[in-house]
Amino acid sequence: MILKKYLKNMVKSRQRRLVRNLFLTGICVSLICGGCSPTYPKEKLAETLVDVCEKEYNVQIQAKLIGKTIIIFIPLDELFDLKLDILPEAVEKIEDVILTTSRAIFSTDAQVDFYMIIAGDVKTTAAEVLLVRYMDDVYKFMHGWIKREDYSRRILWQINFNPKLLKSSFYDFDVEEITLPGFLASQIGQRLNKIFASTVVHKIKINSEFDPETKRFFFSVVSADNTRFEKIYLPIIANIADEVLMEYKFEDFSEIIIRNELLRNFIVITKNDREEYRRVDIDELLTLPFFN
Repeated sequence: MILKKYLKNMVKSRQRRLVRNLFLTGICVSLICGGCSPTYPKEKLAETLVDVCEKEYNVQIQAKLIGKTIIIFIPLDELFDLKLDILPEAVEKIEDVILTTSRAIFSTDAQVDFYMIIAGDVKTTAAEVLLVRYMDDVYKFMHGWIKREDYSRRILWQINFNPKLLKSSFYDFDVEEITLPGFLASQIGQRLNKIFASTVVHKIKINSEFDPETKRFFFSVVSADNTRFEKIYLPIIANIADEVLMEYKFEDFSEIIIRNELLRNFIVITKNDREEYRRVDIDELLTLPFFN
């Protein structure tokens, strides 16, 4: 219940504020730093981020560059208020870190494709808010190549409970480097879960992943009704997966596998099969009656 209520409040209000500030920050930094020599060398990127956040904003962070992903952890004494909304002080600190991280990425010789910001309550709840941003999306939005609404939904948000935060305020950075196909799988899953969460009848959870060895996208759902799975869930999943892959012009995959974990059946969608799902009317499918 806490997660559901928090997500509803945060995504509608806090996300818009953070996205707006990130966009404005990116514009300012790109104008200031365009053509400048790197002020954040790759070898000292994480160390410099820690130093700048503490000196300029009095915000303590921990940072690590893993491959082409910069990961920032913000330990907080509190994250939520009594209404289960994120505290204004926490929002301010997250925004300050976004400002610093954006500025650094625009002025470093390191190739950073993604950044991940994790804000965690290390005192009471062990809750953590995780945000992932793909820098190519930032550049496209800055140049007006994608709309604000599209830009907003390309941000990954997760809310987790991490008991280890109460044992130590030092983050273990047990995080894998983010890859584009993995990011896309998560984004497709996030969009699908938002769609199904908005319905009264179809309260299902979509799990998503990408297997780098087979280059397959996997999407799984638990449904006791196979007809509903095949007539409603499968076409919606295929439609959104195709939509995201087309938006990013991503073709480096082999197949899309959609599984019903409860009945242990699955459907394989090849690249050539994708087109038939582009005409799916999601709103119409979600209003179909129950199947027996």
